Amino acid sequence: MDFYRTLNATISYIAERYGEDFLKKTFRMMAHDVYRSIREDLRKGDPKQLIEHWAYYFDRENGEYEICRQGDEINFKVNKCPAIRYLQEQHINISPHFCSQTVEVNKALAEDTPFEIITKITGRGSCRQVIRKRP
Repeated sequence: MDFYRTLNATISYIAERYGEDFLKKTFRMMAHDVYRSIREDLRKGDPKQLIEHWAYYFDRENGEYEICRQGDEINFKVNKCPAIRYLQEQHINISPHFCSQTVEVNKALAEDTPFEIITKITGRGSCRQVIRKRP
């Protein structure tokens, strides 16, 4: 779990030292390089690996979430993010940019794919992510 502490500190450091644009570029590179196979599947029109990745991570970390399909949309509703929960329990100041990693990684994952991923932060430790075919 100390991974979250390190991630939070790293996000703060990059944002403060190099700026938000550089932080967004870092998240974009992560989406393109670390999650390459997920992105390749999205390019082929298959979101299955991304959904499996989300479910695996949240199950492993005891996150509170729901995944449901509504027509052509897949909704991933995070009720309690395990990373935010851990940081709060440890009384660690959470970077104001912490959740932007989710927003920016999702945007970058969807680049040049038939999908868009819309991420809406709904509270501290909660969000809604929607994957759908581009109009």
